Amino acid sequence: MAKKLTVVVSGSFRRFFPEIRETVLTFESLGVVVLSPAASEVINPDEEFAILKTNKTRDPKTLEQGHLDAITKADALYLYNPEGYLGDSSKMELGWAIALGKPVFCKEAMTDATLKFFCGTVATPEQVKGDLLEMSPLETINERSSLTALQHYIHEMVVRRGFDKETPRDVLLLMVEEVGELAKAVRKYVGLKTDEEKKDKYPALEGELADVLIYLLLVRFGQLAQSFSFPRTPRKGGRER
Repeated sequence: MAKKLTVVVSGSFRRFFPEIRETVLTFESLGVVVLSPAASEVINPDEEFAILKTNKTRDPKTLEQGHLDAITKADALYLYNPEGYLGDSSKMELGWAIALGKPVFCKEAMTDATLKFFCGTVATPEQVKGDLLEMSPLETINERSSLTALQHYIHEMVVRRGFDKETPRDVLLLMVEEVGELAKAVRKYVGLKTDEEKKDKYPALEGELADVLIYLLLVRFGQLAQSFSFPRTPRKGGRER
């Protein structure tokens, strides 16, 4: 089954939410899942921070963080910026998407002298869907991609190649085998007891590092990022718990 495309729509909820809502509905009619915002309505139009009827809290920090988290999970960010306008919160969200290496699309060309270089492609929702469908999985990751993004990329490649039936035990055993290959590559790199006649047959260090990382991501798919998100308490004897 094809993966569902996902986007986040950013813009001034206070000024343009009815239009943003229509944009959300347009994406959804195209089969694109909008992770944030919901096609809702603003219940406090006279206040500075817009609260939606579907929001479960009125805390601005919690709501903004939820929107940023949605950008992290989404395939792309779409900026609703009529006449090139983008508010402060949306500028932060644009920066968040850029830092994650996410594709960015916008309704209109940016007017800001600097932001116009980073706002991505001017596109309609239909064009966004087309561009995302044509984008190869490899184009969705780069040197700034998060650990979670790398996990999802590797998982998608495994599913596409039919290797997703391997159990955690299988993956762990394969990873241990790759660690052995990595050790051999390191021996060649540092010149530790290598057979000079077979030196050219030793595996390349970069490739073996990548192989070990791939299996490590598969072993802890969906969990690895969280394991680094809190202080780890050392056990007695130096082990962590």
